[in-house]
Amino acid sequence: MVVRTVFSIQCSVFKSSAEAFKFPRLLVATLKQICFFVVFLSTEYWTLNTAQAKDFGTHGVIYPIEEEDPIQLIQQKLIVMEERGELERHNKELQKKTAAAVERPQPVTGITRATESRVFYFDPTYVVQEDLKDHRGRIIAKKGTKINPLETVNLSQNLVFFDGDDVQQREYVQQELKVENIKSVLVKGAPLALSEEWQVPVYFDQGGLLTKKLGIHHVPAFVSKENLRLRIEEINLGEKK
Repeated sequence: MVVRTVFSIQCSVFKSSAEAFKFPRLLVATLKQICFFVVFLSTEYWTLNTAQAKDFGTHGVIYPIEEEDPIQLIQQKLIVMEERGELERHNKELQKKTAAAVERPQPVTGITRATESRVFYFDPTYVVQEDLKDHRGRIIAKKGTKINPLETVNLSQNLVFFDGDDVQQREYVQQELKVENIKSVLVKGAPLALSEEWQVPVYFDQGGLLTKKLGIHHVPAFVSKENLRLRIEEINLGEKK
């Protein structure tokens, strides 16, 4: 503030002197602009130099930021559900859904009843994509090696895939079980109930893992070993009959 006042006074004195000695107007105007500029800079400098952060103190109550433990929230919710009896109902519903999924799994999609008989083969040979090593780091199979599991592993039982909800298919497989040692695999139906009825294990192709791998699209279908391949026969029961 003092600097600005001093400069203002000096500019006023200069103006009076210039007018008294009759300096050229252009020179007077230029020097006036210089004075104004210096005053402006001094004002801004004073403002910036005196601007400082201040602590205005604390107003009101400040609470610490806290997040609730998600595990505690879940436990509290379970306690409330248990008090209301909702937890028991939820457990019973879950048990029913689990039992239903075991007793009657989701049918394999894309499988239909065979309308014509056909035979095709599946070659299980695969090519090693990279060197296979044992636990000691020794190579047991080099990259590019062809391996056929049927060279070392035999198919202990032939397989038959069928729809357990189709009465004709079910009766046909039941008759085949009496004359041949085969493993029954459902693509649809209730495996536990059928196992109890037939007194033999009945399996289910969960998610269509086997049928998709073997390329089976129609049932009933028999799978047997023929040399180093799997022979797959889809049977049209109408023609068979």
